[in-house]
Amino acid sequence: MPVTLTKIDNCKPAKSDAVKNEQTVRCPRCERTYRLVYSDNERHWVKNWLTLAEKAIRKDHDLKHEAPTIPLQWHLQCLLSP
Repeated sequence: MPVTLTKIDNCKPAKSDAVKNEQTVRCPRCERTYRLVYSDNERHWVKNWLTLAEKAIRKDHDLKHEAPTIPLQWHLQCLLSP
């Protein structure tokens, strides 16, 4: 299962599924809340995924949070940059 970031509306995620690995992430500019879902294979990268999620949410804020899910892309540069 890939890592997903889905918008939460009315206390329910836009995309419903049964998961056990998830964290809530808030937009730093408003009160919009998202659910970061990841697999057991990705749990050791959660800190890095949270950093990517926060950047993606800030960028999506400028688009008025219209998308139900925000794509997260992992780039090797993210691991190598200080």
